[in-house]
Amino acid sequence: MAGRNAIGILETKGFAPLVLGADAAVKAANVELVEWRQVGSGYVSFVVEGDVAAVRSAIDAGNEAASRVGEVLSQLVIPRPDDALEGTFNRGA
Repeated sequence: MAGRNAIGILETKGFAPLVLGADAAVKAANVELVEWRQVGSGYVSFVVEGDVAAVRSAIDAGNEAASRVGEVLSQLVIPRPDDALEGTFNRGA
C-alpha cells in the first residue's frame, strides 16, 4: 500500500449495485479504485485505497448509492493495513 493509509471494501449482491457504489465512492473522495472481484453466487466486491478519512467517506458514499438499487452485504475500512495484504489485490484488473 505504498503511500496509502487505508483500504476500504464494499461487498454487494449483484453487479449493478457494485458499479453504482464504486462510481459514487471514487467521485465522493480522493481514492483509487484498486480492483473489483467476483466472489461467487452473485456476490461482488470492490476495493479502494487512500487516506483514512477519504476511504471512510468513499465507502459511506458507495454504501448509500449501492443500497438504493440493491443489497449491500458488508463494508469495511482498514486503517494502516499490513504490507502482507499488498499481494492479495489484482492491480490493473
